This record gives sequence, structure tokens and C-alpha cells, in this order.
Amino acid sequence: MKMSDIITQAIIKMLDESADNKTEIQRNEFAALMGCVPSQINYVLSSRFTPEHGYIIESRRGGGGYIRIKRVMLNSSSAFMHIINSIGDTIDSMTTRILIENCLE
Repeated sequence: MKMSDIITQAIIKMLDESADNKTEIQRNEFAALMGCVPSQINYVLSSRFTPEHGYIIESRRGGGGYIRIKRVMLNSSSAFMHIINSIGDTIDSMTTRILIENCLE
């Protein structure tokens, strides 16, 4: 299994165990726990935890900084509006695939 998959599964598990569909990590500490470099955490967050995938990322830099990952739970009408807003004027094939997978879920 790829390191990106392991990191993704760990974050999803943390979200599943959370009562409010959000979790906070400190990038360097989480990277040490996962046995990877901090940039790997950045890669996973920027590629797999995007608004198109149904996530919102917030961060605060500095000594006590954190990265907060929120899973957006949408009903059918808000999901439809989210899709429309995600598309804009054009859409690429990767975003199309992600949006279709989200609809099926």
C-alpha cells in the first residue's frame, strides 16, 4: 500500500471517530507518527481532501499551528449547488470523475 493511501486512511479514520466530522492535526507531529516527511501530508491534503471530494481544510501557521480537516455533509439540494459552484465555466476530466463518484456515494 502506498504511503499516500495510508495517510488518507488514517485521516478518514480520525474523521469517522469524530462526533462533528472534523479533526485537527499538527503536520510535523502527524508526519512523524506516519513515518513520512511533512510534504507528504501536504500532498495528501491537497490532492485527496479537496472541496470536490467533500472536505474543507483550514490551517493556522506558527508554533501552535494546526491543520483542521472538515468533512462536509451535504443534503441533495446543497450537494447540487456545491457541484454547480465547483464547475464554474469549465471542468476537467479529473474533476468530472470526482463529482460523479461523489454523486454515487
